[in-house]
Amino acid sequence: MVTTERRRAFMVSGFVLGALTAGVAMSACVVLHVGPPTPPWCPFVVTGDWGDWLRVVALAVGAGAVSGALGAAAGSRAARIGVSRGVTSRRLGALLLAVAAAAGVPRRAAAQERRDTLDLPTAIAVSRAHNPRIAGAGAEVAAAGARIRPAGALPDPTVTLGAMNYMLPGLSPRSDPLSMNQLTVMQMLPVNGTLGLRRTAARADSARVAFGRDAMVLEIERAVRTRYWDLYHTDRALETMSRTLGVLRDLAAIASSMYAVGSVTQADVIRAQLAITRMQQEIADMELQRFAAASALNAVLGRPGETPIVLRSASAHEAHGGEVLTLEMPPPPPLDSLVAAAEEGNPELAAERSGIAAAQANESAVRRMIYPDLGLGVSYGQRPGSNDMVSAMVSVTVPVFARSRQLRMRDEARAMRSVAEQGLEAVLIEVRSELATARAEAETARRQVALYTGTLAPQATATYEASLAAYRVGRVDFLMVLDARMAQLTYERDVHRFEAMYGAAIADIDRLTGRAYVAPMPGME
Repeated sequence: MVTTERRRAFMVSGFVLGALTAGVAMSACVVLHVGPPTPPWCPFVVTGDWGDWLRVVALAVGAGAVSGALGAAAGSRAARIGVSRGVTSRRLGALLLAVAAAAGVPRRAAAQERRDTLDLPTAIAVSRAHNPRIAGAGAEVAAAGARIRPAGALPDPTVTLGAMNYMLPGLSPRSDPLSMNQLTVMQMLPVNGTLGLRRTAARADSARVAFGRDAMVLEIERAVRTRYWDLYHTDRALETMSRTLGVLRDLAAIASSMYAVGSVTQADVIRAQLAITRMQQEIADMELQRFAAASALNAVLGRPGETPIVLRSASAHEAHGGEVLTLEMPPPPPLDSLVAAAEEGNPELAAERSGIAAAQANESAVRRMIYPDLGLGVSYGQRPGSNDMVSAMVSVTVPVFARSRQLRMRDEARAMRSVAEQGLEAVLIEVRSELATARAEAETARRQVALYTGTLAPQATATYEASLAAYRVGRVDFLMVLDARMAQLTYERDVHRFEAMYGAAIADIDRLTGRAYVAPMPGME
């Protein structure tokens, strides 16, 4: 099977190559050497008529056939040789692929890591460009805009064709002078103003959808910032835990050396090893949390969840060693100022106000539906054997079922306007409540960070150092040293947790006040 396929491939390649080469050469004879003397490399006399081209085609096909036969013979020989060398070639190819893959993976991983190093402005930009919910909201805005013109358009005219007054049984149009072929055109004209009000309602609804899109963008930005801060917290926690693991190993070495000289019991060495194992387990759990936080951030960025993310190190935390440095966290504005900003800039409130405007316009349109609509028509009658006829018509709608139709539609429109107004009040209450909560969280986080960095963390560090010094001289047991170090770890992790809490609270405040992300927090540049 392999021999046949290879022979066929060589034969086709030889035919194409031979025919192409001969065709080009013979065409050069025709184009460049018309008339005698004929060059020695041209196999026929060029006369300048169409027969020259027939000879070119014939010679090209012949050369291709000869080349194809030679190619088939070469293909058979190559196939026989390839069978004996196939295994060696495949092994060599596999080895080369393995070496190339081994050499390429680190470079690709490094490139991927560099490409996916994120800061907060970059993450916001990626979400705006790639989040499918934002794209869907944009399509919904386009759909709402496309509904404006149809809402105020006239109804389609009615065209009627008829054969009038044809006498039976012969159906002859000449048997009666009233027989005719009739064409009638009717157009309804809503003169009560409902078309303009419908268009106004559609325009207000389009604005409501656009504000909803803006609210969606702010919500996506808030989600990006919140999940970015979650990832920030896990990264800082892993840094702190890694430093703690190194300290615990140092403590284990101290306990081992003191046990070697008989200063402490073996229990201290075992406790140190147990603390190291537990810390390794906590680091593994935190790495899992870190993967989950990165996956959640990728989801709002519109990317696969497994895409690796490396956060750019915050300037406030670079090379700080064991010292706890925090981000700058200015106090949030007063609640009344935040509420005033939300009433002016929150897109959800703007969407509710646009919904009220649409409901009011729709209610006005429904109130006018009880007034009659005007219909205008014209008719042309063709009478065989007689003069043609033209007619004009005027019609009006009569609301004889107003009690069960128009009046009930008024009740519905009135209720829907009330729903829109109550919806605005509900959103106002929710926004104020969420602002109060977010502001309280931000203020609490600020105070907690100040308390931890100003009091608790320094005290924990002093306690640990004092406990370690006392342990070296045998005045305290090893458990006290471990407890002091674990307390120091807890306080450092809490500092970064409150930083992330503050960042998420500010993201909520920005969303509620309608403020798009414009700059990172001080210290995160």
